[in-house]
Amino acid sequence: MKNLIIALIVLIAVSAPTTASPNFTESIKSNNVIDLTNIQEKIINAFMSSFADQSDSKITSIIDDLSSSYENNNNSLFLYWKGYALYYNSIYYIKKSDISNSKAILTNGIKTLESIKKKNSEDYALLSMLKSFSCQFLKFPEVVQASKDATTYIEQAVELDKNNLRAYYVLANNDYYTPENFGGGKSVEKYALKAISLPAQKVSNPYLPSWGKQESYELLTNHYIKQKDMEKAKKYIELGLTEYPNSYVLKSNKSKLSL
Repeated sequence: MKNLIIALIVLIAVSAPTTASPNFTESIKSNNVIDLTNIQEKIINAFMSSFADQSDSKITSIIDDLSSSYENNNNSLFLYWKGYALYYNSIYYIKKSDISNSKAILTNGIKTLESIKKKNSEDYALLSMLKSFSCQFLKFPEVVQASKDATTYIEQAVELDKNNLRAYYVLANNDYYTPENFGGGKSVEKYALKAISLPAQKVSNPYLPSWGKQESYELLTNHYIKQKDMEKAKKYIELGLTEYPNSYVLKSNKSKLSL
């Protein structure tokens, strides 16, 4: 779990199945909702700034704006990004060793995503990731149920969209961090390779998610290094750096292999 936390902190995914509707686009331009243009990047930048600032005020400001925007607009996309922001805010408090706040914030994120009435593949994929992440806070038997929920949600994500990159990244990630004695580590390669074979977005849209591809390269190379398959690790480090030259994890893995 320590490796998971470290990896999550250094992952910067600045980079969906449908485009935003014209009415929604118009409402974004109004003053009663937060501008969702490049919202993913804004959340990640606010998350990273929190460490330099020693304050999570920037990311909590975004979370508050997303909450009020949903109240004004009632579009579930605001809830999606609120859940995403709460996930990263939870990671911030883990880094500060404030487990109580981290758990409470993540629980809020899960509840936010669960409240979406008509969930699509993206909603289920993100919800599965949060549910899986919550397992570190839970004891038996709650952890068993959370793990089952994460599995159910990701299965629904794939069922709704068999070409959702983020669904396959979450499948790979969940498997990678599942202990081997519980069956983990067997499908990381398959799912991560599937993820990197897919486009980050089917239709370019600054309001919609694009995370997952960089993380899939990073996870895949971590897996190969763990398995001591250095040839494959080298291959996908180089391929990953071609697309994501600023990836801390890929550059670190390259240094490990003295490439």
